[in-house]
Amino acid sequence: NVTAEPETTKNNTIKGQTWNPLRLGVLRLGLTEPSMTSRLNYGKYNGDFNCAYCGQILFDSAGKYDSGSGWPSFWRTAEADSVSYKQEWDGRLEAQCKKCSSHLGHVFLDGPRPNSVPEETLEASPESDPRRSDGRYLPRFCVNGASLNYKQREES
Repeated sequence: NVTAEPETTKNNTIKGQTWNPLRLGVLRLGLTEPSMTSRLNYGKYNGDFNCAYCGQILFDSAGKYDSGSGWPSFWRTAEADSVSYKQEWDGRLEAQCKKCSSHLGHVFLDGPRPNSVPEETLEASPESDPRRSDGRYLPRFCVNGASLNYKQREES
């Protein structure tokens, strides 16, 4: 439900809200940004990808990969139940932030093969992520970069 109210502070402002028109169009109206335009589609990362609207941690760099789709792609979520799913009229599976119901993108069941990702990372992948019944492929979360904020991990 995209009309769900996000968490508010005591002065009734939305935590982490954005006034960026592209982000608002993606997050609140379900629009899709043009392919190949997000900086998050390129490069290597070591950190978390949070909802640009409410700040919820959605994905981490351990699950990011280059799918060649033109949008930032992940084969797993960062935490169980951080993302909710909605079947659309055309059969696609929409991914939404579970905390604020913002549109993130779509999930396809044609991601990488399980034997192509590190075993310890695969074992830590949340059971709430969609899966193919035959187990041949992991999910591909095809996410609008405008729906995400990246936070680099602290070096220790």
